[in-house]
Amino acid sequence: MIYLMTQINNLDGHFVDLCRSFFPNHRNEQMMTYRFPRDRKLCAASYLLLVYALRNEGLFTTLPLFQYGTGNETWQNGNKPVLANYPGVHFSISHCSGVAVCAVSHNPVGIDVEKVEPYDDQLAQAICSPSEYEWVQADGSVRAERLTELWTRKESTVKCSGMGLQVDPRLIPSLGSAVTSFFTDSDNLLYAVSRADAFYTKQIS
Repeated sequence: MIYLMTQINNLDGHFVDLCRSFFPNHRNEQMMTYRFPRDRKLCAASYLLLVYALRNEGLFTTLPLFQYGTGNETWQNGNKPVLANYPGVHFSISHCSGVAVCAVSHNPVGIDVEKVEPYDDQLAQAICSPSEYEWVQADGSVRAERLTELWTRKESTVKCSGMGLQVDPRLIPSLGSAVTSFFTDSDNLLYAVSRADAFYTKQIS
C-alpha cells in the first residue's frame, strides 16, 4: 500500500525535538544531517509515516530499524535500506515540498515524489533517452510535467533495485511504474511506484 502525508511544513516547531526523544539512534543521526528545519521535519515525518503504515497493515511490533549493505538480493551494494527487524517486509520512502510518501509491500518496491519545476531542456537532454526526449517535446504545454514524470519513474526504479544512480540516467528505464499526479495548496507533485503489486493510496493530512 502507498501512504501519503501532506502539510508537513505546518507541523509545530517542536515536532523534531519530540521525535528525537523516541526515534532510534540511526534515524536521529540521519535527521540531524539536514541543515534546515523543514528538511528535518520531512525526514522525521517520513519515518513516522512508515511506522503508521506498518501499524495500519497489522505488522507493527517495534520501531523499524534500517540496515544497509546486507549483501543479498538486488541491494548488495548497500544503497537500499531494509528493515532489519521486519523480515520479508519491503518499504520505500521519499519526501519533498512538505509531502512524504511511503510504500510497504511483501515484494521489492521503490517510490519517489517530486515537485513539478519549470522545464529545463539541459536537464531533459541529460536524463532522457532519444525516444523519451521526443515524447517530452511532443507537447510544449506539458513538457515540465512529462519531464518530472520521467525522472520520478526512473528514480523509483533505481530505488526499487537498490542500485542507485550509478549508470547514465538516459539508460534507466522509465516504464513499468505507476505514476500519480496530485496537488497541494501551492504545488503540483507526482509520485511513482516501481515493481509493486496492487496498491491503493491512503492520505494523511
